[in-house]
Amino acid sequence: KQQQQKQQQQKQPTTATCTMSEEAPKLSEDVEVRTTEEFSSITLKDDQAEFAGKEEAAPAAAEEDDIALDDDDLFGEETEEDIAARKALDEKMAAEKAARKAGKGKGERSLIVLDIKPFDAETDLEAIAKNVKKIEHEGIQNWGQEHKLMPLAFGVNKLAISCVVYDDLMDVEKLSELINELHEDDIQSIDVQAMSKV
Repeated sequence: KQQQQKQQQQKQPTTATCTMSEEAPKLSEDVEVRTTEEFSSITLKDDQAEFAGKEEAAPAAAEEDDIALDDDDLFGEETEEDIAARKALDEKMAAEKAARKAGKGKGERSLIVLDIKPFDAETDLEAIAKNVKKIEHEGIQNWGQEHKLMPLAFGVNKLAISCVVYDDLMDVEKLSELINELHEDDIQSIDVQAMSKV
């Protein structure tokens, strides 16, 4: 009989258990729950300004980053060398445009690169290049500004020089004849290194 009474007492909820199951007491009027994207917290109503500052901090920082990015100069300042190179390129393009305009009506053009080979290493190829570029003909639009000395063998070099010609007025054979008229005694042969339409 005493054992049955003990079992009944265990099944009945205690006062403490009943108290825990009741509704939790309400918060004071001076306290409220504030929720942001980052966290939830209980704070005094007087601290609302602190929450407002935290909520606005992230957007403000992002806006400052955007402004800083806009102010950055991603390409740097143009140096004197850059200005000079751009000016030289503009002048070259203008000269080429003027040359094309001057040659309009003379037909198609070709770029010819010639290899001029001397008899020996004693031949002054720089002097030959200087004289060749002075050759004028209605079939020659212009000579290339640059030329190259390229090694052959036994200390002998060859001269690589280019020009733009009008196909109807000039060909490789005529061009070679004009060069040989100036330096026939110094030149062993004249060959075509490259040729293309312009």
